[in-house]
Amino acid sequence: MRLLSTSEFTTRLATPYTDVAPASSELLLGSEPTGLIVTGAVLEAAVEWHGYRIVFLTDDIPFEDMLRIYMFDANMALVDSAVLGAMYSTGTFAELSLQPPNALTFRFFGGTVWRMVLLTGREFALPFLSDPSGVNRKFKFFRHFRIEGKPQPESVSRISTQSETTAREQVLTPLARRTSKKTRTKNGINRF
Repeated sequence: MRLLSTSEFTTRLATPYTDVAPASSELLLGSEPTGLIVTGAVLEAAVEWHGYRIVFLTDDIPFEDMLRIYMFDANMALVDSAVLGAMYSTGTFAELSLQPPNALTFRFFGGTVWRMVLLTGREFALPFLSDPSGVNRKFKFFRHFRIEGKPQPESVSRISTQSETTAREQVLTPLARRTSKKTRTKNGINRF
């Protein structure tokens, strides 16, 4: 298990992000185009393990970034893939750590350390039930890697003081307006 350098494996942007579609990138081996185009904009890391290449790409969308993990065999055929992320959740790929013989850990979102276990053969998995919250895969009954982690919900303590003040103003302003506009009529019914 080893990290691949950018001279061994890299990507080049094929189509930029638009309002209707995420960015896509072409995979390059040794600076040579492979003709393979995958969803994702920024190559975060590439790892080689037993002839497989595991590729980590992010979408480069602030406040809603997704981590896309692809596993290719020696012939660059896609073997497995997964997407980590959630709507309105900020993710930053960090602290990648190789844990031989068949695991690696990293941080992305949810305030947790994610663990990826690489499998030498395919493993049965129930769609929608076998992965933790925030991990999505295409509908299939087998996988070549497991992702483990327990993402935590975004906490109020992470909100900056400015954002918290703005949010408080937005919540309290309508109530304050209602109270200040309140008048009494002669028959005792409140009017706004």
